[in-house]
Amino acid sequence: MKNFYLSSILGAGFAFLAALSNGTVGVLSRSAFSEGLDPTAVAFGRCGIALSLLSIVILLRSGGWARLLAAFTGSWKIAVCSTLGIFTLYHFETQAFAYAPIPLVAILVFTGGLGAIALDILILKERVTTRKAFAMTMVFLGGYFLIADDGMMAGSIIGISLALVAGLGYASFIFAWKFFKLRSTLETFWWFLAYGFAMLAVPYAWSGAPIPSVNTFPALLALGIIPSFCGFYCTILALQHIEAYKTQVIESSEPFFSALFAAVFFGEWLTGPGMLAALVIIVGALITSVPEPGAISIQVRPIGEGD
Repeated sequence: MKNFYLSSILGAGFAFLAALSNGTVGVLSRSAFSEGLDPTAVAFGRCGIALSLLSIVILLRSGGWARLLAAFTGSWKIAVCSTLGIFTLYHFETQAFAYAPIPLVAILVFTGGLGAIALDILILKERVTTRKAFAMTMVFLGGYFLIADDGMMAGSIIGISLALVAGLGYASFIFAWKFFKLRSTLETFWWFLAYGFAMLAVPYAWSGAPIPSVNTFPALLALGIIPSFCGFYCTILALQHIEAYKTQVIESSEPFFSALFAAVFFGEWLTGPGMLAALVIIVGALITSVPEPGAISIQVRPIGEGD
């Protein structure tokens, strides 16, 4: 029982760190836009930088190349997760930032994950408790009123739609990672980024493959390190310790950090009702982060564990 509670606390901690890291995406992407980069270049560049950094880390480790090649076996499962968690999220979320305010996009991205939470319950057979149902209801209602108020006033239908598609992709990635029981190793993470990088190259090439200027490099580097590397890896670590639905709902606290950064750096604020809706979503995340008595955590294999 003690190990279960410790695991729950660790999982919640990693999920909140992922939310904090991912909360920087909007302001960093907007900074890159202001330097002349289009959304496809931003998405492609941040993934490429994260992949390059991870490649250096792996190759510097003893036997890293051999483990990387070995991880390719059966990597079609990783490719599925990458389609959802890298291509769908990066491409559509970055596009959404060009049409709607940062806090609105960040909140809608996580509201769009309700369909994947339903898959967790139906397919992964995660138990529906009163607390879980209450938290999901809060997220749903918060998202609904946010779209009805701020979404119609400050954003466009295109921006809202792009953000919801990105959210569904990201939440489905969390579900798929759990469903496939993928290992949270650096090598698995490398293939996850590599598949996504290859997919993002298509829209980047289609847009004319613009070359980033020197002025855009700081924002791209920060995007590659903070949300692309740290954010995703913290999510994967969280999935070792807590249920997929709980990781998703806890990470819906990201809008708080996104709104904070957007207000500080760009002066973007939600309306009063929008802030209330965002608060409802965040409270739902806090409720689900508390361990439920008698619950059994379903975990993926931790880093370093043998096959």
